[in-house]
Amino acid sequence: MNSVAPLGLWPFIACRLVIISWSAKLESEKDASATLPFASTSLSMHQLFANQSDSPNIMDVLARLPVAQIAMSAGESKRAKKVAVCASGHFRTFIEPGVHSALAKHAVQVGGASVDTYIVGHLGNYAATASAQTGLGYQAAHARALGSAQTPEIQSAINYAGLNTKKTHISMGDCPALQAAWQAGGVTGRSCRPNGNFMQMMWLDECVRMVRTSGVAYDLIVRTRPDMGVFQPVDYNALPLNQVSFMPKDGYPQFRADYFFAMPMSLVAAWWDSIANMYAGGEDSFPDLALFGDGAGMHETQFPAAIVRDASNVECFRLTDATLRLACQQTQNGHYFGGQVH
Repeated sequence: MNSVAPLGLWPFIACRLVIISWSAKLESEKDASATLPFASTSLSMHQLFANQSDSPNIMDVLARLPVAQIAMSAGESKRAKKVAVCASGHFRTFIEPGVHSALAKHAVQVGGASVDTYIVGHLGNYAATASAQTGLGYQAAHARALGSAQTPEIQSAINYAGLNTKKTHISMGDCPALQAAWQAGGVTGRSCRPNGNFMQMMWLDECVRMVRTSGVAYDLIVRTRPDMGVFQPVDYNALPLNQVSFMPKDGYPQFRADYFFAMPMSLVAAWWDSIANMYAGGEDSFPDLALFGDGAGMHETQFPAAIVRDASNVECFRLTDATLRLACQQTQNGHYFGGQVH
């Protein structure tokens, strides 16, 4: 058998010329291989070359495959996804080394993807919902650290090397701050109103705008919150590039998690812009009810992430997958999201 250099070392044009040179021979062949169903990707070497007198080599394989399939064989389909993680919301427990370093370890420094982080963080002591009230004690105890963008805790968190932070926007997260962000970004035709759901979506939209104007061609935007605890690696290769990926939460199927989901860049204009415009136009409902509808046409999955109110209060109960819930509870018991760096 002739030895052949690995496919990854051949220029694609050379491969194409080989295919063209074989086309005349293929036209003249009358054996069973001439009518092989090339749409199938599961054909064996024996099937492809049942009537060949010698052992097949890679040139033979290329000659019998369509150009699109050759491109995939050359590794094009295995290109690492380019991902932008958008962390928007109040900083809260993000200042804990265990929280921001876990985000870096499990959502940024992962295999199969090239990931950057964009942060739209808010300062101060804020809780709009009853569940958020459970974190007020933590916020009060860390009022100094959460009171200014220049505190060592904030600066250490946003500049943590593993996050690959590309851009940040830090403010009090109120209407004056939002209106200033709109003006700076050239956003017109919107009026701010002090509604928590509206503000949440508008600040997420600001983070999405930062990604869209970055000049980087991303495949996915992953929405998270600064106070989310990610406790296992996120598998970006399992996320489709033609569907929004969401995870169910407690109360499913009525509720779907609005605090961690992924949207392909190809759908940002069609899907996300419609959501942002809906809230800008007066919608005030809970995002976990409004964002995903009944989930039709979307990709349901599980993400290893939960809200961290403090190191011993992680909202693992919201995870619907029993295995992930147990893993989350173990991180809570071990204060995984406290002072340790991962």
